[in-house]
Amino acid sequence: MNGEVLTKTGRLKRKFLPAIYFDSSVVIDYWMTEGLGEPPPEELTFFEKDSLEKYHKFVRDLLKTDVHLNKILEIRQRLVYGEAKVIAVISPLCFLELVEWHAESGFKQVVAEASNVIFIQKKSKKEIGDYLNKVIAMRQAEIKAQPEEEILPGVIVGRESTPLEMLLSQTVLNTSFAVCHGLQGLLEVEIANFKMSRYRETFIYAYLQVGTTDIIHILLAQHLGCKYFASFDSDFKRVKDFIKEENGMTLLSSPEEILEIL
Repeated sequence: MNGEVLTKTGRLKRKFLPAIYFDSSVVIDYWMTEGLGEPPPEELTFFEKDSLEKYHKFVRDLLKTDVHLNKILEIRQRLVYGEAKVIAVISPLCFLELVEWHAESGFKQVVAEASNVIFIQKKSKKEIGDYLNKVIAMRQAEIKAQPEEEILPGVIVGRESTPLEMLLSQTVLNTSFAVCHGLQGLLEVEIANFKMSRYRETFIYAYLQVGTTDIIHILLAQHLGCKYFASFDSDFKRVKDFIKEENGMTLLSSPEEILEIL
């Protein structure tokens, strides 16, 4: 894959330029628009489908009041249907942050729906991590306790899914789904020959209170040869001029700005 997309120095090949780098704040919003406007499943009965269609229409109409979300959906549609003038790329760092967000938000949603416990929304990432750690430990113990004949490579047969399996399915990011649906339209690239020591401007970013992960996003985008850097994180607005002067990229901090260059 790298040889098809990147040069030996780790830069995007000419045919993939100009490019825009999406940081995790954009990727997460992009992910959330997947499936908007899709019809209900075919296996539903006529009456169920009719009722669900009305319900979905109501929800879609409600979402139309969210200008930001609808602009993100427009960005997705342009990228998925090949109507964009630039390539949108993401790095493995974006994917890892998406996994983190998906686990946290998925767990909070499941807990809120199952127990009406509102306090879970105030739990920190570390506290959520503690819960998820218990879930993994319990699932490992559950697997060991299951009869061997019920477990095949990648397949569990002869019984219904356990609550632990269901909880994990709601919190663990499905990579196949991500590639084919959630992140469709985005080009995920590996990072080759990247060295932070080459970039002297890291000091000023740290001094201006830009987080280490965010600094790496900027440097990765420059390393790849991206012309644009997209983020909805307000921290980047503070260093917009530095991103242009030091890294040679234009910051896009809103869906409208992204759409303008697409």
